[in-house]
Amino acid sequence: SRRSFVKSCAATAAATGLPLWFLERDQSLAAPAPKPLGPNDRPGIALIGCGGRGTGDGRDSIRFGEMLAVCDVDEAHAQSAAKSMAKDGRTPEVYSDFRKVMLRDDIHIIVNGTPDHWHTLVNLAAAKARKDTYSEKPLTLTVDEGKRLVQAVRDNKVVLQTGTQQRSDRNFRLAC
Repeated sequence: SRRSFVKSCAATAAATGLPLWFLERDQSLAAPAPKPLGPNDRPGIALIGCGGRGTGDGRDSIRFGEMLAVCDVDEAHAQSAAKSMAKDGRTPEVYSDFRKVMLRDDIHIIVNGTPDHWHTLVNLAAAKARKDTYSEKPLTLTVDEGKRLVQAVRDNKVVLQTGTQQRSDRNFRLAC
């Protein structure tokens, strides 16, 4: 009938016309859990946001694990960070989309050095991908974002740490 034909065409158009970002988002939410580490294994680390502060955080983190990936929308920043964190002839893989980093099961820790307005989105994605995260401040921009992030961290049983360096410095305490 004409009605069933229209329904079939509409369903086909809706299924094939979905934007790629929608499919990638669903795929990243269904990311596999990171491979469990043995007692002598070093965790895989990914740096997302390779500007000055992010790269500094990434360099600090390689004492504790292996830098496997770097991600930045600015290709020059990402390439520079990857070169600076190359170790034993291995250079971290470069990405421009952080959602693709979340799909890797060999990455256990995310270092989030993105600009302030991206912290919440990257931290939520990392929690949902069951990856522990170190994030620069501010953790979120609104109270509601903070509540959602706390819930995601609890639901996925991951660790989220926010850097608050300088806040305990004597001069900062004096200013307060």
